[in-house]
Amino acid sequence: MDPLLSFEQYCRPFEGAGKPWPPLPLPPSNTERWWRGWAATTAAADLWPQLQRQLPQLLVAPATGARSSETYQRLVLSGQEANSNDHKQAPQLQDPAGFRLSIAEQASGAVPVLDVRNRSDFELLVRCLAHRCEPVDLQPSVHAQAIAGLINWGLIREVDRSARAQLLILHQAPYSSLPAALVPGQRDEQQWLQSSHRWRLEHELTHIACTRLLGEMRINLYDELLADAAGMLASLGRFEADLFRLGLGLSPTGELQPGGRAKAYVGRLEPEAHGQAYRAVLQRAAELEQLLTTGQLSQEPMQLLQQLGQQRLDQPLQGR
Repeated sequence: MDPLLSFEQYCRPFEGAGKPWPPLPLPPSNTERWWRGWAATTAAADLWPQLQRQLPQLLVAPATGARSSETYQRLVLSGQEANSNDHKQAPQLQDPAGFRLSIAEQASGAVPVLDVRNRSDFELLVRCLAHRCEPVDLQPSVHAQAIAGLINWGLIREVDRSARAQLLILHQAPYSSLPAALVPGQRDEQQWLQSSHRWRLEHELTHIACTRLLGEMRINLYDELLADAAGMLASLGRFEADLFRLGLGLSPTGELQPGGRAKAYVGRLEPEAHGQAYRAVLQRAAELEQLLTTGQLSQEPMQLLQQLGQQRLDQPLQGR
């Protein structure tokens, strides 16, 4: 287990914060081209069985020790064709009509996205793809998962043996489980569901852009601020520090509320510094709202990411 971080270590800059960015948009990779071609030639009605062929993790029902099973070794690690018994025992979606694939466009590169309406289907996908078919518990407030380094036998056979997949899984639910009544400008729950999807998508795309342009995707509060800023601007047209606070489950003075998702982003931080991190991210959020409102920071996603990616959680944000 990695040692816990001090507050100063937790607040270090991104690995690539000082490096120049390449011209955007980035040219499409061979992996991106493969996904576009595969999506274009796969009928919606055949999406699940065809995806199981490319990602055989989806043929293995989540169970303790599943990744060490003969079935997992044969289908996932060796890429052998599934037999009739494999298909008979494979998990099935509870809501096939609520499952779809799209390609999300972004200047740092397009990303395949699996949208899921049913909560059990979302948990199945996350366990199979992100946790190698292990039955891990998922917090009820988690409605998205970004996955990289995924074995995809279509990519391996048709692009390169070293090629690995990256994708997003999104559950159709209110963002951070917030009710529509708490979100300014949302007329009803249906509108809030649509806004939540856009927020969630842009949030996860920002994490991926951090990996591609800033050198890493970190599970910490500063990264969440960057991602939520992009998501809120895309879905609501503005960034509100108080709404960001509510989504994290923090009190106005920075205390963690029961079930608050902010706890998920301080797992590697020394426990005595948790409160300091919570208070710092609320301070940065208030500064971010002010800088965006006064036009001292760009609202264009990539420009904003570049500006914020050179700053830190433990220092006041600076505008241009």
